[in-house]
Amino acid sequence: MRIAWIGPMPNETGGATGVATQLLLELANYDIEIDCFFPGSPSALPASLTDLSNVHFYFQASSWEWDRWYSRNGLMCFITGQIANYRSEDRLAKRLLALHEERPYDLVYQFSHIELSILRKFIKQLPPIILHPSVHAAGELRWHRRESAISRQTESWIRRMGARLMLTMRTAIQQRHIRYPQHVISISKNFRDELAFDYSVPEEKMTVIPNPIDTGRFVPKTSIREHKGDRLVFLFVSRIAVRKGVEMMVELSHRLEDISEQIQIQIIGDKSLWSDYTALLRGLNPNVAVFVGKVQGAGTNMVERYHSAHALIQPSHYEPFGLTVGEALACGLPVITSDKVGAAEEVSPDCCRVFAMGNLDELERAVRALVQDLQNLTRQRQIGQLAREEAERLFDCSVVARDLVACFQQIAGRATTYPSAHTQSQARMKIGG
Repeated sequence: MRIAWIGPMPNETGGATGVATQLLLELANYDIEIDCFFPGSPSALPASLTDLSNVHFYFQASSWEWDRWYSRNGLMCFITGQIANYRSEDRLAKRLLALHEERPYDLVYQFSHIELSILRKFIKQLPPIILHPSVHAAGELRWHRRESAISRQTESWIRRMGARLMLTMRTAIQQRHIRYPQHVISISKNFRDELAFDYSVPEEKMTVIPNPIDTGRFVPKTSIREHKGDRLVFLFVSRIAVRKGVEMMVELSHRLEDISEQIQIQIIGDKSLWSDYTALLRGLNPNVAVFVGKVQGAGTNMVERYHSAHALIQPSHYEPFGLTVGEALACGLPVITSDKVGAAEEVSPDCCRVFAMGNLDELERAVRALVQDLQNLTRQRQIGQLAREEAERLFDCSVVARDLVACFQQIAGRATTYPSAHTQSQARMKIGG
């Protein structure tokens, strides 16, 4: 099978682009040839991807730079950065089309975003296109509207209206563009339902495949020390922004005052480029919660944070997946999530306590119950072991890649079974455009 992959530059710092790195590393174990088309320069490619014999790279550099007039403001940085990436992808799409005419691809795989580049103009000349989005603008827009009263407390009118306009425009574009591809991979059932409702995507046109978690990097701590009066640490790891449930964490910190000697909530994260709720955190109860801020780097630093904690809370009102949920489970931590967090859908309730989105009473009860469970060392070990097993069962890269390849085969009309091939060698790197 021969695949053209187009999307943002992968990285090793987490998020959707970190998922791209994990997928490429695992797909390299299959007898599949992948041509990747990335905006950016070869120097930005993660070193771990430069040693894959069946993965070839084409790059298109952009003139966009940090700390220019168009990139000093967070919202402008997001908008102009997106525009620059799409312009680069347009050039890469032309390169992709030329290569397809020379030697046809079995399918085109667009990772991370819904907006198609110039590919939509050549839809009849291309093989089937599969979209694999991480989020959709209509969901962001819905919660930006619903949380208008909250954002007025934390953001300027210009920032709020600029974000609203940007999300409205992206929603309109995505509603049109999502009709072109033959198939859409959804990272959760919740997200599938959102896409069906907002963009009228037929359910038969979608396949649910969760994001992978690097279960080799995110591992449980080697030992559990007996709880002897020290407070249990619950993490909230997220962007401090719209639809993440930040206001619920602030209120929760006050409701838990009576057990402040038993629990500490650590708030970890930073604002997004177009939404900033950090001002809300001034209302935290300091006896229960502390704002740590952004953890520099990824991987090892976050693993250390997970190892220093006992549980994770993810109360998002809209969360297509939630990588931190998978990471915490892989590190042996139980999680408490809303029923709108995609990563929680198939996880055992013994290690994943789910409450109705926005229901603060249910969230509080779940936290109090988990505190009681974790104060028993035997119970804590049992829950931690199950959390790790669930992460391996659902989110291990090999499991996700297997399902992704099966989807590729089905859409491309290929019946071949692709065995694992564990030999990797130097990849060819080419600069496109």
